[in-house]
Amino acid sequence: MKTLTPLWCSLLLYAGIPAASLASTVTVVISGLGGNSDYDEQFDQYATTIAEEARRVANSPQDVILVRGEAAKKNVISSLLENLPVNSNPEVFTLYLIGHGSMDNQQYKFNIPGPDITGAELTDALNNIKAPKQLIVVSTSSSGVLQETLAASNRVVITATKNAKERNAVRFTEYLVEALTDTAADLDKNESISAQELFSYAQSATKSYYDNENLLAPEHARIEGELADQIEVARYGVLLEKKDDIAPELLARRQSVSNQINSLKARKDDVDEDTYFDTLQDLMLELADIQRSIDSGG
Repeated sequence: MKTLTPLWCSLLLYAGIPAASLASTVTVVISGLGGNSDYDEQFDQYATTIAEEARRVANSPQDVILVRGEAAKKNVISSLLENLPVNSNPEVFTLYLIGHGSMDNQQYKFNIPGPDITGAELTDALNNIKAPKQLIVVSTSSSGVLQETLAASNRVVITATKNAKERNAVRFTEYLVEALTDTAADLDKNESISAQELFSYAQSATKSYYDNENLLAPEHARIEGELADQIEVARYGVLLEKKDDIAPELLARRQSVSNQINSLKARKDDVDEDTYFDTLQDLMLELADIQRSIDSGG
């Protein structure tokens, strides 16, 4: 029986790599009402940090839009989502909603200055966006009710709660923001943090907080959508430092080889053992060659 050498084990960390680039990503970050000065400041800080991290890897700062404070009104949000003023055909569209949410007459509402915007209104606006990959992060109380409303084949939805009954202010946002800047969130160590890794880090950290405080957790985050591993939300290291020097073709090749590896692993039980390991070795060596080119700014 063949076994993986230490070299193979290290190369496996590059498997499961997300989509090629954030260059064709449009990110919108919106912070809602806090209800008091402490929450207002906290939500503003969270939203600002998320936007700053998105700008670090964006092709253009204009591909990241931050709406906060009194500007975050219903007509502004609706108009923005229905008429993106930047890259009109992004490969990925990402939306972060930071703040408080509530249920009123069986309807979710994102709490903002003036009339709140409802889950149905958000869904209608988002359905007009043609990006083939979408990530919607609703980090508010009662946000879990939006999972079914926002569900779509091209969409990943992250909510801070599992349903509408979890109505307390959430801590999930704190760890969501932390995940964007903590390399510990990068589970496969490929210098890129995917939506799935973002969620996994924040969910685990939130659970740890309540466990350490000996408290019954009043929030349980959810993620739905098959593209979570393919949507990139942050970068660091060489991938970030040399982002302008790395040919998109290299990242596309890395994605292609990674997909082949994942497909092979999924079929492991149906493939002859020798064939499996021989094929895996060839793919790993190809992946390592691509990664060397990326690391050198190729």
